[in-house]
Amino acid sequence: MHGHAARLDAALKVAAKHPGARLAFLGDLIDDSPRRRLARKAKDAPGSPDDSRAIMQTVRHLAEMGRAEVLLGNHEVMALATVLDDHRPLMDVWWRVGGREAAASYAWQGKGEAGKLADDLRWLRERGRLWLTIGPPGAGVLLSHATRPSLSRSLSGQDCADNLTPSAAQDDVVWFPLGLGSGYGSRLRSLPLLGDGLIASLHGHMETPDLWTLLDTQDMPAYQLDLHPAQRRLALMHVGDQGELTAQVVRVD
Repeated sequence: MHGHAARLDAALKVAAKHPGARLAFLGDLIDDSPRRRLARKAKDAPGSPDDSRAIMQTVRHLAEMGRAEVLLGNHEVMALATVLDDHRPLMDVWWRVGGREAAASYAWQGKGEAGKLADDLRWLRERGRLWLTIGPPGAGVLLSHATRPSLSRSLSGQDCADNLTPSAAQDDVVWFPLGLGSGYGSRLRSLPLLGDGLIASLHGHMETPDLWTLLDTQDMPAYQLDLHPAQRRLALMHVGDQGELTAQVVRVD
């Protein structure tokens, strides 16, 4: 969603066509909205609020109603470290890539009590996952923000925020740019293999010009769904009751 309410609105309109469907967000709910990019490119005054707070509140409500699951992206990891752990090196990075605008949506300026922002982030630390498996037995789909977890790690069940690697700024599952510089359909030796009963994986993080498919060395697909904001489009994947995958790209106004 990247702090852009129009993306969330577009996603919810598609979801409304699938009554009873549950939603899974691939991370980067907050920060780095097109508004920030345009403002900084134009050298306008940065720091104006984006839609991060509204998005967090909507997604949190959906999750608490049992209608959604949330993965942690690198932007959430930076926010958690900054606000809850006072991690100054990551704060410097977060501030540059949209954290200032996300914080402004909560009326927080980077110091002092963070109020509702801290409350939402504590909820996200407890509820957010590093990866998630959805779909029916034998035709499951693995979801993670950046790359897949290693097979041994995925089997460990240690998929919570507390299970980030000791250096959260280097955890592959939220940071490693899957397929960076690789063309559509490339086979990647760096892509961890899927476990038994899984047929594909879905990812955000690496902005691509269109819905991007990459393959592991066993030709099992990894789909990149994070379209570049300049495209003004949103990619979604519907996972059916039998594990069938249907991609949809919709316009974002």
